[in-house]
Amino acid sequence: MKQVFILMTACCLCVFSVAQTRTTTTEYQKVSRSALVNEVPFPAKTVENAIEDAFSKKGYKGSSSKGFTVYKGVRLPELGNDAYDLYFMVDKKSRKDNDNSIVTLMVSKGFDEFVTESSEGNPLGKAKNYLDSLRNTLAAYDLEQQISTQEEEVKKADKKNESLRDDEKDLLKKKKKLEEDIEDNKKSQEKQEKELEKQKQILETLKGKRKQG
Repeated sequence: MKQVFILMTACCLCVFSVAQTRTTTTEYQKVSRSALVNEVPFPAKTVENAIEDAFSKKGYKGSSSKGFTVYKGVRLPELGNDAYDLYFMVDKKSRKDNDNSIVTLMVSKGFDEFVTESSEGNPLGKAKNYLDSLRNTLAAYDLEQQISTQEEEVKKADKKNESLRDDEKDLLKKKKKLEEDIEDNKKSQEKQEKELEKQKQILETLKGKRKQG
């Protein structure tokens, strides 16, 4: 029973550890605007790149405006049939926390007509659901980046392995050549030893003649 309780508690903690998007206000062009904010467990650069990649694949290019990256005329199924300008800002959670980020999103109907919770059709509520689901996009992007990085590591390791194999072939060739040289040297030594004995005998013969004289 105690183990079941611990397991249920752990599950609850996992559920509540997933941050939900909340409504807030942020200043843009010196005016307080309705916005959405959510915390995601990824570095700011990863989040920025993932958002840029996701919209790029849909044919949208962002532009910078007052600290926000703006994607104009965006049509997303999650937001309904209308087109909106989406304003994203990504900051790391804190100065010391580089692994988690805060994503701020403002939604505009165009010409700086930012939506609020009371806007017709509840576009902000739909955007809240979209921002909640954004972590799935971020997780998929982060995984692909890890795979890409690991593929490069595999290529490097494979290249190093091939280089070592080539080195082994060269060393084996050198070893064979060295063994052949050693064998030739032994034969040369044997031949030279015979020559040495021959020359010694000649010398002894010559010395013997000196004594006779």
